[in-house]
Amino acid sequence: MKLKTPPYLKKGDRVALVAPAGFLTDEKPILLAEQLLQSWGLVAIRGDFLMEQDGYFAGTDTQRLQDFQKALDNPKIKAIWAVRGGYGSMRILSKLKYTKFVKNPKWIIGFSDITAFHSVLHNIGYKSIHGIMPIQLTKPVKETEKATESLYKALFKKDVESIIAASKYNRIGSTEAVVVGGNLSILQSLLGSPCQIKTKNKILFIEEIGEDMYRVDRLLQSLKAAGYFRDLKALIVGSFMDIKTDSIAGVKTYQELILEVVEEYEYPVLFDVPSGHIADNRALILGAEVLINVGEFVSCIRFKQG
Repeated sequence: MKLKTPPYLKKGDRVALVAPAGFLTDEKPILLAEQLLQSWGLVAIRGDFLMEQDGYFAGTDTQRLQDFQKALDNPKIKAIWAVRGGYGSMRILSKLKYTKFVKNPKWIIGFSDITAFHSVLHNIGYKSIHGIMPIQLTKPVKETEKATESLYKALFKKDVESIIAASKYNRIGSTEAVVVGGNLSILQSLLGSPCQIKTKNKILFIEEIGEDMYRVDRLLQSLKAAGYFRDLKALIVGSFMDIKTDSIAGVKTYQELILEVVEEYEYPVLFDVPSGHIADNRALILGAEVLINVGEFVSCIRFKQG
């Protein structure tokens, strides 16, 4: 199934800022997002409950659901940008309605916990953008400029590609297929639900942060048991930040754990893709066809714009 492409943006379009997961401690990320969108000729629309807090959520489930649903339903909104991840998206996932969205589809942007929304969109047949969120805009501009530039290109139908230095863990090869995926923990948590994605004949992307090494192994083995790695065209691996090791002698690296779960397959594997919980979090157009070339000295990812 070829996934549908939401309309690309043009100057004057409106972008909704919503917080479907964790809460913000201050307004700075929102102000920076508004400035960035304005510089692109876009208009930022704040969710009604954007600065709310309920425990570790950005407001109650009802408030977060209301903001997201309102943005989905509004035909004047052309993109929905999650201001941060954290946890909470799955609590509202099954309650969202996409009846009006499919009549007026729009780009949904975010990563980490927002993987849950990407998975739903992929299953109902729409592309979305795994990319930088406003919470990351608080980092130095020089660290985020490539990420924001790639998001701009993805939204305005410009060429999106990344040139990546070689990793000793890479498996050389080239392929072209649709890319899906996101945060490893969220992908695993969706197993057995209607939101579980299909990876057959696709390129799978994974990234993670803050897990113990044995938990990374468990997440990978769980996806393997569900068949996620069996019929891939390629595997691309983003940042694995702050992965905790212990003092056990001979403990494997996360790269070795990943290669272990795909050792029986022959497709290309590309590490160090600049995407995930890093300042240089470049946009990936999930659901789009992508050409990857994993070379001996340098690799390339190039998205085909629909």
